[in-house]
Amino acid sequence: VLVATASQEGPALFLAARGCAVTALEPVAEAVDRMTRAAEAAGLGERVRTQCTPLHGWAPDVALHAVVCTPAALAGLSEADRARVIAVLQGATVDGGVHLVETLAAGVEAREGGAVVLPLEELAARYRGWTVSIERREGRRATFLARKVAAVA
Repeated sequence: VLVATASQEGPALFLAARGCAVTALEPVAEAVDRMTRAAEAAGLGERVRTQCTPLHGWAPDVALHAVVCTPAALAGLSEADRARVIAVLQGATVDGGVHLVETLAAGVEAREGGAVVLPLEELAARYRGWTVSIERREGRRATFLARKVAAVA
């Protein structure tokens, strides 16, 4: 499982505690150190691999079964760069794998906490051919979930 911009260790530790091998990306060294210490303290150091790098500077070296992406992971990227990053992640994801992205339900690009929050329409366009589900929550937030459809032989 890839957890992209893992400034909070909760999701990575939760997944690791349930048996997942987790790669947690975070461009801020202090957050990476905190995540590494938290994983070791919880006895999950062997299941959580941390890397101090932004998502757009990373390439998968293993097949991905899931991607958890915060809005901050794609902040500051042009639409073309976001498309490239998403395409790389999609290509590394196994059939049946899922991508989970936090976004805005309003469907307009906005800034929240300094991070660009992706419009639902842009995400949906990037995931054509995947099974897409959108869960709207209180306020303008939504969770975008896409499952990769198995290739037809």
